[in-house]
Amino acid sequence: MAKQSIYRLKGKSPEEVKHSFIHYMGDKNATSKQIKDAANSRYVKIDTIGIVRSICKKMFELENVYEITDAGRISSLSDALTTVINTKAEDGEIKELKNTRSYVNKYRDFLTYCANLNEEALDSTTPYDFADDQDKPFIDKDKFNEIVELLFRKKNIILQGAPGVGKTFLAKKIAYQLIGTKKDENIETVQFHQSYSYEDFIQGIRPTTTGEFNVRNGIFYNFCTKAKELPEETFVFIIDEINRGNLSKIFGELMMLIEFDKRSPRYALKLTYSDEDSPRFYVPENVYIIGCMNTADRSIAIVDYALRRRFAFCDVEPEFGETFRNYLGSALSKEFVDELCGKVNRVNEIIRTSSSLGKGLEIGHSYFCQLSSVDDEQEWWKSICKYELFPYLHEICFDNEELCGELCNILG
Repeated sequence: MAKQSIYRLKGKSPEEVKHSFIHYMGDKNATSKQIKDAANSRYVKIDTIGIVRSICKKMFELENVYEITDAGRISSLSDALTTVINTKAEDGEIKELKNTRSYVNKYRDFLTYCANLNEEALDSTTPYDFADDQDKPFIDKDKFNEIVELLFRKKNIILQGAPGVGKTFLAKKIAYQLIGTKKDENIETVQFHQSYSYEDFIQGIRPTTTGEFNVRNGIFYNFCTKAKELPEETFVFIIDEINRGNLSKIFGELMMLIEFDKRSPRYALKLTYSDEDSPRFYVPENVYIIGCMNTADRSIAIVDYALRRRFAFCDVEPEFGETFRNYLGSALSKEFVDELCGKVNRVNEIIRTSSSLGKGLEIGHSYFCQLSSVDDEQEWWKSICKYELFPYLHEICFDNEELCGELCNILG
């Protein structure tokens, strides 16, 4: 995530405020390409729109909308645009004014976000509650709380689902809820892959700069050591793409130590690379593990049954309900949102009930969450279909061209 200090607006110039807005429109943890796309979107170019400049001058005696860092004032500007819209007779002009109002409203949302951060002092001591989170996943609140409770009880869970359902994003929010604050220093994230090993994860022999070889502790070992030093705090370890690694090889003797009833010094073991006088290792009870697993990749082996017994598995499904529709409505027309969700739901129904596919291959909602570059909703949709959805459907329907054509026709 981008440094939160970028959203402290007090004392910033209009250009610096605009720069912060660009980062916000890039979804706050954006890549450089997403930042560039956001900078070129119409949303952040509201300082160049004539009617916005005119209202700023008339209402606030300001030349640039980015001189305004109070959300209430921007709401008044939006109301003024609504008044203009209601007095216009030309349909084309009304549409353009409505688009402009949506740009202004997004800037208002940005200022509200910044104000909330400032009120919370931008630190990790602010209590976290999923219900009050303005940037939360689209999952139902009751289901979210059920998963958090399951993690608390079992200590190890795996979020499994199709590509694009927001598993990793959800994992971070679950961690915040369990910890009680947005304390990122108590959260560690790794991504497993085919080359990932026990030596990377727990402990191994590694070369030094002097050409010698020493025992070096891995990322999970160090994480557990930190947790042992702060037994009153909660620590969450997130493993993305957990089923892409050789799990038996990576976990080694941890296969026993991660069990919820083995989290104590009583079950400590001597590790493979430890010296005779090295202390035995155990996983402290204040460490919780969240794995994220993609159910769509046929090339990934079935999860080891010994590991499966030690985790609770939670299905994360595509969410196209009211909350998601409202999110899309910030940049897309209601009619288009209804059409989009209708098409994707029809495709997912076919995928879910197909004997050769199944629910693990459905289309997730995160394909449609990048709204910062929406200038023309039809072109935005065509681009997603052509470069993201159609290739995915061709992949999962590799042996059934007729089915693939049917699904693509529904979306197209």
